[in-house]
Amino acid sequence: MIFFLISLPCYSRWEKIHEDKIFTEYLEVDTVKKINDTIFVWSLIDYKEPQKNGNLSTKYYSIYDCIEMKYKVLSIIEYKTNMGRGRNFRYMKNITNESSDTSWVYPSIGSEDYIKINSICIP
Repeated sequence: MIFFLISLPCYSRWEKIHEDKIFTEYLEVDTVKKINDTIFVWSLIDYKEPQKNGNLSTKYYSIYDCIEMKYKVLSIIEYKTNMGRGRNFRYMKNITNESSDTSWVYPSIGSEDYIKINSICIP
């Protein structure tokens, strides 16, 4: 019985927040953590075609500061399959999308990242 319970797959509830011709972006709504005006959340980009590195999806664990409207990516997991499934992945810790350090990103007003912060911080 214990083996059966441990071996069950874990399914996440992903909510679509953006879609275009290249990818669809989701938030994992069941794991959002809010501490005062700071939000920790997993997001997933699911690509419609394999990327140059062969990946079909990428998960990001990020922290959002809703007062200063800034964010940083804490962890990235790249998958060779859609929707972040499977065991063929590469994990990276403490990096951001936009630079090689872990500094905060301040997106410009009206950018896609700014719109994303608004959708996360202001439900």
